[in-house]
Amino acid sequence: MKGKTILLLVFALIGLEAASFLAWRFPSFGVFAWLIIVGLVVAVSLVKLEFGLSWVIAELILGGKGYLFSLPLGNFDLSIRLGIFSAVFLVWVLRAVKTKNFWGSQYNFRWLWIGLGGIVVWAGLIGLLRGNGLKAVFLDANAFLFLGLVPAFGCLKSRKDFFSLCNFIAAALIVLALKTGLTQGLFNHLPSTSLADYYKWIRDTGVGEITFIIGHLYRVFFQSQVFGLLGFFLGIGLVMAQPKFRWLWTGVAGLSVFVVITSLSRSFWLGGGVALVMGLIGLLAIKSARQGFGRVIFHSAVAGLIGYLGFMWVLNFPYLWGGGIQGGSLVRIRTDISSESAASSRKELLPVINQAILDHPYTGSGFGTALTYRTKDPRVNKNGNAQGTLYTTTAFELGYNALALQFGLPFFLGYLLVLFTILKKGIVLFKLESRHRAIIAGLVLSLIAVFALHATTPYLNHPLGLGILMLALCAFAIFDPRYERN
Repeated sequence: MKGKTILLLVFALIGLEAASFLAWRFPSFGVFAWLIIVGLVVAVSLVKLEFGLSWVIAELILGGKGYLFSLPLGNFDLSIRLGIFSAVFLVWVLRAVKTKNFWGSQYNFRWLWIGLGGIVVWAGLIGLLRGNGLKAVFLDANAFLFLGLVPAFGCLKSRKDFFSLCNFIAAALIVLALKTGLTQGLFNHLPSTSLADYYKWIRDTGVGEITFIIGHLYRVFFQSQVFGLLGFFLGIGLVMAQPKFRWLWTGVAGLSVFVVITSLSRSFWLGGGVALVMGLIGLLAIKSARQGFGRVIFHSAVAGLIGYLGFMWVLNFPYLWGGGIQGGSLVRIRTDISSESAASSRKELLPVINQAILDHPYTGSGFGTALTYRTKDPRVNKNGNAQGTLYTTTAFELGYNALALQFGLPFFLGYLLVLFTILKKGIVLFKLESRHRAIIAGLVLSLIAVFALHATTPYLNHPLGLGILMLALCAFAIFDPRYERN
């Protein structure tokens, strides 16, 4: 039944992707689709809130910035992500008032979330007091509003609830892999002029970016490909926890590897590499973990092979390889940062943002703070100036530096303490839980991957990264044998 359920969800999500393209082409249909989707989320949430929360996660995995559908309201487009968020949040409020149960399974973690919320409020107030402007402050802080769903995720109280959520995660990852592969294949093998509408749909819906690299090779980067890291580590955990479905989860893990490789994101590779090293150290150092060492290595290797072969097949379609694109040379292109514009921009930003941190080291500069630095990013440096172009922005690639700038060093350390505490709770639970400890390990390694990549690509101040954080802590509560409810 699990495979059938996931397959039905895959078809449903593919239908939504097709509807999104139609909504982009025909805005009037987009309005209708937005209202129908949000209405359906309200309906399923009223029946069972856990279903609504599953669609929240599925949208994160597929939606990028959240604009697969949008509802025009004057000069403002209301994203489908905000619509789904509002629908689920409203149903949760009604349920909380009725049951008088606010935190649910997140009760024992409430002070972590309250502390994190307090830090966010502080950065917002400081931003307003420093005159950064209400609009700039809101645009910088609105991603953290996603944490408002934390108590709603507390409605997931049983292991059955979590495994049901995993079905949605698996289906969404499969569709993400299909979309990634299709997009990569189309742009590698067809003239870009014939794909103008498809390209504009990807860009206008905020799903990601398609950029030319060399020859007939394009890079297909979707922001939500970060969930490929979760898909691999959690997938291998589910292989161990649910041996009956081990090949299903190995396949999901393999498609997740494919997504991460195809993203050509050095940040994703860095995060995944750090987590892999930490996982291997854990397997070797923790005696009780060695029991399944062979199976973990075997299924991880199979997943890695699936991901790599899938990547080579897409690049050289219809051949596995021999179409003129070598994986090794492509990796060398992406790892050579000496002349790469994004790496150069981060290098130029570093002294500027560090000095800005020191300008207000204790109170922070708040949300909405803008900095000006020189960049060679072709999206900004359109004239190809060899020295780069001065660029002013409130969004910074150096994630931890940006948080230190906005929060101030004391609250930045508090934020790091929250992250460390969440990670520590997972590690402690790994030692307590026996039957499903592989799932806990997968979530812990997913967190380590996101924590590592945030240094160069910000995700811990975005619904995508915060969604992984919420998912992990929700699972930690459910699987804790000290508070077991099922």
